Amino acid sequence: MARTEQLAQLFRQPLTTAQRHYEICRGYYFEHATAEALAQRYQLHVDSVRAIARDFARQPDLNRFFHPARRGRRTAPKRQAVAERACELRRLGYALARIRNQLAREGHYLRESYLFRVLQRLGLADRPSPSTPTPPPGTRAKDGADVPPIAALLPPPSPVRRHFLSRAAGLFLFLPQLLQLDLPAAVAAAAWPGSEQIPPLQALLALLTPKLLGKRRVSHINDLCCDEGAGLFAGLTVLPKSTYATDYSYRTDQGMHERLLAAILQKTPLGDPPQSFNLDFHAIPFRGQDANLENHWVPQQHRGLPAVMAFVAQEATGRVLCYATANVLRSEAETLVPRFAEYWKEQTGHYPARLLFDSRATTYAGLQQLTQRGVGFITIRRRGAAMLARVRRLPATCWQRCQITQAKGKRRQVQYVEETVALEGTTGSLRQLIVTGLGHESPTFFLTNDYPVPQTAREVIQTYASRNHIENELGEQITFFHLDCLCSDVRLNVNFDLTLTVLAAVLYRGLAGRVKGFAQASPAKVFRKFVDTPGRIEVSEHEVVVRLVKRSHHPLLREAGLTAPSPAVPWFGGRSVRIECP
Repeated sequence: MARTEQLAQLFRQPLTTAQRHYEICRGYYFEHATAEALAQRYQLHVDSVRAIARDFARQPDLNRFFHPARRGRRTAPKRQAVAERACELRRLGYALARIRNQLAREGHYLRESYLFRVLQRLGLADRPSPSTPTPPPGTRAKDGADVPPIAALLPPPSPVRRHFLSRAAGLFLFLPQLLQLDLPAAVAAAAWPGSEQIPPLQALLALLTPKLLGKRRVSHINDLCCDEGAGLFAGLTVLPKSTYATDYSYRTDQGMHERLLAAILQKTPLGDPPQSFNLDFHAIPFRGQDANLENHWVPQQHRGLPAVMAFVAQEATGRVLCYATANVLRSEAETLVPRFAEYWKEQTGHYPARLLFDSRATTYAGLQQLTQRGVGFITIRRRGAAMLARVRRLPATCWQRCQITQAKGKRRQVQYVEETVALEGTTGSLRQLIVTGLGHESPTFFLTNDYPVPQTAREVIQTYASRNHIENELGEQITFFHLDCLCSDVRLNVNFDLTLTVLAAVLYRGLAGRVKGFAQASPAKVFRKFVDTPGRIEVSEHEVVVRLVKRSHHPLLREAGLTAPSPAVPWFGGRSVRIECP
């Protein structure tokens, strides 16, 4: 028989795992080859070679390298016996959970999912099992908690007076703002979904209530399900359970969210048009597994993670969130700034006066589109090595000085160079300010088109520096409304919660603006001082009286006129609301 090179190659490079392990052990113990040489010969890591040799030394049996694999289906007598026992119990009418408990008592600990698959293969999984009756409201659940009543609309007004205590009595401070925004008309304009048991208006209020109270998770809604005051605020007997909020979010779409916010903002005082806006992106991290999401930089964890990218717009003067969407892909991010300008023109009939955003928000082509529309902007330019090298070569006589004011009144001396630049792929030129002394190691490059009116260099730097104030407040709002606590890889679900966050922020900003001295207060502070207040509620035929417990800041509520009787509230059956502050 001829000795061919192909046959010899079969022994140099084994194809099967058992043959490779045999050759490694033979070379290590018989040929006295080193682990490094064997690893190089068989293209393995040296630690893998050492592990194979070590395992063979513990159990030196050559038969396992040459043991032939038995063909055909392998039997499992123990597993077959358990399956037969499960089928026997199923034929006796046992439910799946009862079968699992019985097998556990017999020493077989199996999961219900495995039992279901076993019974399904044998055609026994579809047999109806006795259902566990739902405990009636007012009784105790298995975990000892009270079973809340079923959410329903408020009964018609009657002469019978009702009294009850509520931990969420401070919610009624938002009623004047809700009436001013004409929430029923906004819900109707947005075509908000509802059901026969819970209409659209009550559904929105029921889901907005936990957001106003700063509830961290959807599951925490259950803490309010036995509070009649929280249910009354939404026009219901009690709030629906957390499963309702989870299911409801999938019934909405982006069009509903935009129409709702547009109708709300038409009633929100934003000052004389046109307005200036701060635009920013925020990554909402996903904490689950196997997410079909893009990776985005999450500053809180200093790394890129699967996240939902949210785009928000905040009015610069009144600091009101005016637009938000979480249905954003990375490829669409650079188009959102011009799209927001078009969206605002559709809603108000005019473009924004000025937009403030950072360098990653759009491209040079996007800046060109804003200039063509007459929209002013101030942004920062990404720093390249050539740009920094040119700055280092600038003579000292080119630099000018000015003073700006930062957070908490802190003043800072900065230096700047003002020039005109032409960007690649655009026509015309833009004004550029190279600024040092802002607290960064490298200089900052500001770009502006001087719309709607030219500003001095100090005004440009001061305007963009104030954006840090707005970013800090945006971070406070995200923290209080727990936007980062979401855990969903469905963008539309996150978008629904983001819409509720914008609406809650508008209400908190309106309440803070009514109370003297709290116009600049964060939502967390307003909640702690005013909203987080229990009380006693009295419901009569024509009026709802909310008696708040005594707090030191209640004189401010009387001064703001929040204790005056309100007009008839549509979702209260036409009753008016009066707040009493002792």
